[in-house]
Amino acid sequence: MSANPIQVQKRRIVYTALAQFLKGEELERAFRLWEKQYATKPVYALNEFVGKLGDSPALAGRRKEVIRTLLNLSQHPEGLLPDPVAGYGELTDFSKAAPAQYPERLDRIFEHFLVAVETVLPSDAFIQLRLNFLVRLADMKLNPTLKARLRLWFDSDGSGKVFSVVCTAPEIRRVVNQLYVVMCELFGPVRADDILEACVAWLERYHPVSVRDIRRFL
Repeated sequence: MSANPIQVQKRRIVYTALAQFLKGEELERAFRLWEKQYATKPVYALNEFVGKLGDSPALAGRRKEVIRTLLNLSQHPEGLLPDPVAGYGELTDFSKAAPAQYPERLDRIFEHFLVAVETVLPSDAFIQLRLNFLVRLADMKLNPTLKARLRLWFDSDGSGKVFSVVCTAPEIRRVVNQLYVVMCELFGPVRADDILEACVAWLERYHPVSVRDIRRFL
C-alpha cells in the first residue's frame, strides 16, 4: 500500500467524502472500488466513480451532492479523517469518528450554506430563488468582488462550483437576509423558515463545525 504523501491525502479525501454518505460494508465496498479502479486516475474520473455507486440506497438521488463533496474536499482538504488504510492494506473504519475541528474561513462557511440551500430546495424552486435573487443583487451594497462571485455562483450549474472570496460578516448577513426576503416573497414566511431549518439540519449532518457560525447570520 502506497505511503506516498499525495496518495495518502487522496485516500483521506475520498474516504472522508464517502463517510458522509455511507457506513460499514457499503463504505468499505465504495472505498475499495475507488482504490482498485480510480486511485491513479485524474479528478474528472470521480464522476464515473460516483456513477458506479448508484445502486446504493444511501446515495439515491444524491449523486450531485457526493460529487460536490469530493470536489470540495479535493480543492480544500480540511478536516479530513485519518488514512483508513493500514500499512499492510487493511481498512480501518474511521467513518464514525468526527473530522478534526478546524476553524474555517468565512467564505467557506458561507459556501456550505449556499450548497445547503441548493440541496434542500427542489430544482424548480431553486431556479425561482436564484433568478429573483440575481435581480436584487444589482442594488445590494456589497464589494464588487463579492457581488461578482455571488452572480457567478447563482448563474452557474453543476457540482464543481466553489465560492472563494474575501468577505466580511456584515456583508454575509446582508446576503442571507436578502435570500430570506426572496424566499418569503416566493414561498411565504412559513415555508421560508422551514427551508432555513432544513438547511441547518443538512449542515448539522455534513458540516457541523459551520453550524454555529451560520446561525449567527440567520
